[in-house]
Amino acid sequence: MICEVNTLRHLGNCIDRLFAAQTVQNIIVRVGRGENVLYEIKRSSQDRILTERTLFDMASVTKIVATTSLALIAMDRGMLAPDDPVGKFLPVPADKQGMTVRHLMTHTMGIGHKNLTGCAGSYADITDYILNIPSDIPIGTEVRYSCPGFILLGKIVEQLFGRRLNEAFDIHVARPLGLASTSFLPDRSLDIVNSNRDGSMAGLVNDYNCRYLGGVCGNAGLFSNLADMTVYVKMLLTHGAPLLSRETFERAAYNYTAQMSESRGLGFLYVDGRYAQAGGLFPTGSIGHCGHTGQSVFADTGSGFYVMILSDATISTVRKYGKEKYSEVTDMRRDIHAAIGADLNIL
Repeated sequence: MICEVNTLRHLGNCIDRLFAAQTVQNIIVRVGRGENVLYEIKRSSQDRILTERTLFDMASVTKIVATTSLALIAMDRGMLAPDDPVGKFLPVPADKQGMTVRHLMTHTMGIGHKNLTGCAGSYADITDYILNIPSDIPIGTEVRYSCPGFILLGKIVEQLFGRRLNEAFDIHVARPLGLASTSFLPDRSLDIVNSNRDGSMAGLVNDYNCRYLGGVCGNAGLFSNLADMTVYVKMLLTHGAPLLSRETFERAAYNYTAQMSESRGLGFLYVDGRYAQAGGLFPTGSIGHCGHTGQSVFADTGSGFYVMILSDATISTVRKYGKEKYSEVTDMRRDIHAAIGADLNIL
């Protein structure tokens, strides 16, 4: 990898402002194109040295790196199709008979965000609990971001591969790509940026649903670092190789919800003019995802351009305000991307 740019003035100023405002205490930003790193920043206010191997709680980036990757591999192998009914794999009640895998992957299953920690059950029986939640809206009519949907998708993937999600991810995604450090339930003695308020909880997943379900499920739980996420992004830039055929990848990187309030591919967030967090940096058709803990990865597969943000922004807002202020995290992503665009004369 070659670092092509000595400094990005607007990005540097943006990072300075984020630290001054205590929006972050630890952050890594990598800007790249293809095999080359154009620029990167690693900064901490906690008297620590951040490296390519420092682990971050990836939160919902898990949805694309683990769960979506496995679902697409299953599609590539003829084990799964987007229009397969969920009822082909899981027992569904009468009002969910029309729900398909595509609905899960595009967040159009009709059930949005839910706190599952009061279900008085476990991961073993969470499927029935989710599928018996009354729909918020009719299936397939609108995007409602849904962690429950990806928990169900993870259950389907487990059934197809005959293994728990963490094991299937390791065998079919991490090893083929050479992801040396990315896993669920990491060794907590490793260098991990804490995404929890309690300083002793570094390495425990922040997402309360995933933690309640044991730390391994389809919506969150993955920990990764800059080195591994760069390998993952390069897979996106090669249109799925070596994990997927180009045909399956391009089927996933398509906007299935153009007439709805938000654009979604199969698992991926599909960037268009409505997506503010891209900061105008990425053209329509770019793909990626965000993680609630303060992470994001976006890539333009046409030009090979990508940006990754690894941070502890969400918990930093909790420390600052005494409660979460996620709008400050979404503003952070928008401002970082816009600053990069200004520096590289993309905007």
